[in-house]
Amino acid sequence: MFPLRSRGFWLLSLLPATCSAWLPGIAAPSPTRGFVVNTADRGEVVSFYHAVYMASEGYQDRIDWTGVYNSTAAGAEGTVSAEFVADVERRLNYYRAMCGVAADVSVNSGAVVRIDSGDTHKPEATTTKAEAAQRAALMFQKGAPSHNPAESTFAWTIAAWNACHNGNLARGFFGPGAMDVYFKEDVDGVSGWNVNVGHRRWLLCQSSTDFATGDTPGSFAGGTPQPPTNVMYVVPRNEELDFSRPRVFAAYPPAGYFPAGLNSPLWSLSFPGGDFSAATVTLRDAAQEVVPVSIVSRQVGYGNNSLVWQVPEGASDTSVEEDQIWNVTVSNIQGAGVPSEYSYQVRLIDPLRLNEEPVVSGDSSPTEAGGVYEVAGVSGADEMEAGMFLRRSSPWTEGAEPSPVPQVVANTGGSYEFLASTPGYVHSGERSFRLTFPTVYDPLIGGVPEQSFELLREIIPGEGGSLDFVYRRGPMTSASKLVVESSVDNGRSWVALDGDEIEGAGAGGDSTFKAASFPLTAGNSPLRVRFRYYYLATPGARIYSDEDYPSHATGIYIDAISASGCDWLEPGGSIRDAGLESFTFDSSTAGEEIAGGQEWWLRARAVFGGHAFPFGPPLVVKPVGVLQLIGTAEPPVSGANYAFIPEPGSDRHEFEVMRMEAAAWQEGAEVLPSVTITDLSDASYALGDALPGYVKSGLLAFRLGLSNAADNEDAFVIERAVIPSAASTLSFWARRGKMSKTNLLHAEISADDGAHWTSLWSIEGKGNLSTDSDILPYEIPLAAWADQTVKFRFAIRKAEGGSNTTWNTTKSGVWIDDIAVSSAVEAGAANVTAVDAGARYARLDGSSAGQALAPGTMYRLRLRAVSGAIPGEWGPDLFVTTTAVPLTGFAAWQAYDHPGSPLGFEEDADGDGFANGIEYAFSLDPRDGRGVPDDLAFPPGRMEISRELPVLRADVIHGAEWSDDLDSWSGAGVEIVIAAGRITASAPKGTPARFMRWTVTAN
Repeated sequence: MFPLRSRGFWLLSLLPATCSAWLPGIAAPSPTRGFVVNTADRGEVVSFYHAVYMASEGYQDRIDWTGVYNSTAAGAEGTVSAEFVADVERRLNYYRAMCGVAADVSVNSGAVVRIDSGDTHKPEATTTKAEAAQRAALMFQKGAPSHNPAESTFAWTIAAWNACHNGNLARGFFGPGAMDVYFKEDVDGVSGWNVNVGHRRWLLCQSSTDFATGDTPGSFAGGTPQPPTNVMYVVPRNEELDFSRPRVFAAYPPAGYFPAGLNSPLWSLSFPGGDFSAATVTLRDAAQEVVPVSIVSRQVGYGNNSLVWQVPEGASDTSVEEDQIWNVTVSNIQGAGVPSEYSYQVRLIDPLRLNEEPVVSGDSSPTEAGGVYEVAGVSGADEMEAGMFLRRSSPWTEGAEPSPVPQVVANTGGSYEFLASTPGYVHSGERSFRLTFPTVYDPLIGGVPEQSFELLREIIPGEGGSLDFVYRRGPMTSASKLVVESSVDNGRSWVALDGDEIEGAGAGGDSTFKAASFPLTAGNSPLRVRFRYYYLATPGARIYSDEDYPSHATGIYIDAISASGCDWLEPGGSIRDAGLESFTFDSSTAGEEIAGGQEWWLRARAVFGGHAFPFGPPLVVKPVGVLQLIGTAEPPVSGANYAFIPEPGSDRHEFEVMRMEAAAWQEGAEVLPSVTITDLSDASYALGDALPGYVKSGLLAFRLGLSNAADNEDAFVIERAVIPSAASTLSFWARRGKMSKTNLLHAEISADDGAHWTSLWSIEGKGNLSTDSDILPYEIPLAAWADQTVKFRFAIRKAEGGSNTTWNTTKSGVWIDDIAVSSAVEAGAANVTAVDAGARYARLDGSSAGQALAPGTMYRLRLRAVSGAIPGEWGPDLFVTTTAVPLTGFAAWQAYDHPGSPLGFEEDADGDGFANGIEYAFSLDPRDGRGVPDDLAFPPGRMEISRELPVLRADVIHGAEWSDDLDSWSGAGVEIVIAAGRITASAPKGTPARFMRWTVTAN
């Protein structure tokens, strides 16, 4: 074989030798060998991949190589850790198990080298394979590997020569990574050098039982690249061979499901003793269409005899979105006891993607006591997990402080501090997040290692939402880039947020922290966000690395990460178990008290091989609390019922209906029309002021200031109950007069009638000698407060430790004018009616509203309990808008008359023996659980059943049947009469034991 050369990597397989083998019995499972996998089962293949293949990832951090580069001394080759050897053994046995051959081979067992009589060099017979392979791995650090290295080769020894003569050789790879390229026989595209797939055939040799690995991890010490190397001792001694195993066809990729990332353009089929000299290959796609292939090798002598063919694009894909099916038939195989034909199917899959999504079902409006929810799982999953997530609108800020623990996951390497305390590079607190290049060359990837960290929060952006943070660049060239990315598929794919990447500013960096804001597209799909620091390779581009400049603040420092105008999902409790089919959602399992008005997302996910897949679609659950109204958001003008849970112990309830008016107002400080504000300013100056140049329109503007040294806060509240929409903005004009820099004007909002206030915007004073040159406009989006009843306040406050300016009666303070809110509605006239104790519904109609309901009008509904003569607090608001195009039929009855959980036509919600369709047809209550008996009569020769029929439903057909045995039923001779609000069904009297029943059919 000749070396494969690609991007500086080398790969050598052995020259032909003989190896016959048989399939062994399967040993008991262990962490590194003894594996068995059913490749016909997708779930089992996915589980096997995550439990076994992925268990060897991260091997570069476990090698613990003790050797010395640039030394030829004995022992310079060093040793590697037992954990690293286990990684190699596990990875090798993973591939063998997937290909259907014995997966119980050992690596670095202490077995001694193979010595043939014709060998040019013969080491001591006691030399172990591991010792020889390790020395050989050091030997070709300085040059191209060879199976017959000259004695002048760097660090040459007889043992090293022996390992090269009997081993697979890789330069640019080591450990499990070398196992991957040996099996794929492809480093970068298709290479003619590896068409005999010798590396793969030796590793799949069916009678082999013992291998050895020698490895160096590579280095960039002193600016000189030292590539990783691997020597895999593959040629067995005769006494190690196990011929008791039955012979099998071993294909690569194998029959069944197979991870596409391990695919190769060179497919092969081997069989011990098989003769493939005249064999043919037929490849068909999923539609059974023939796809041309090219047979590239029938060479014998590399492990087991094999046939190798090259497949075209599609079949050679290493990334698939959907499972790909390829059908293979190899014909005209010869040899004693060898089947003449072998047909199999390869299914290339993405082991990070499932074909099924777990679904949670159950009541979307449970009481605060919770409920039981069903899980439709994923077939073949080792475990299922149900997760409970509370949607929150509360703001958060992510810092790098020791407490609270940062909600991030870092994908960084090297010795630099990710949570950095570098003086001058911390915005607030004690630490900031740091990303820098640990080195300019990582031997494992052959280049500059990108660095990243991801927020562990799932963000749900609202209108006008953004991701905000501050950053400061240290020494960082323009080839160094920070990009902020988002993912909507749980990290499988990432896209850059709208906005510019942040690139380096040279050796000087930034003198202070800078603010950055990236818009987030509104939607109801949770986003994950990450910060990725990468190198954009261009001719002559250079970078600053921590390895080269350990005493400098290289890279970029990030702090105070937050999301404005966004909700987020806070993880609550979770339940994980094999075969999970249902779970209880309540305060104990959710991890906190469930309360009415909350929004919970209940989701499930599958676990394969210890790997938890992304959560499936959510069941959005909104628990119903005491006094919370449940019903349609679009009632008809004729009215609708709203269900509620009564306040325990109350005597009655009061139902308030408030008509919402279009908010077309502008608040100034004029005498007429009079202002709707509460003045909380100091009495030493007038809230309404007429200073020329400080009034936008009219005669007056609001003035706020801190008029003496002890004055800490002056304010005024706009006494309007406003409901913003997603498009609403708060607008006003303001001009600062003489005002201390430690005085700040705030525009604030409250969603609980003034009990708590949140600052929407603030501006500090310009100092004693400076003022604004004109009155200026300001506009603040209110999307985060959409559909909530809010009030606004303007306040001026002194910062802690600050001071007030010397008060100037005329020009001190700040002036505000023409305050308005766009695209909003405002509370209008309200009407309150009594709801009897024990009632389960409050009804919105002309009576409770105080006037006829108008189409297209918004109303605010709320309820409160009354005990004796004392009313309690109002319950949560519910905003509804009447529709001129209401629902009809059964859907209208359910939505308008009996709100709450959905009612299926065939179901029996209250268990009284009457299906919901029957209750609808006869205008009964589907939730009271009490059956209403029929009236029975016996006119001559007939029997009758009858009942009241308050409403004749146009979408049902009423009927009746009779039976003499309660088994068979008939409508023969039945007559139906509907008159005067009553329905009567009669049938021939028949036997004394005749029965009758109603039938209702949806029309």
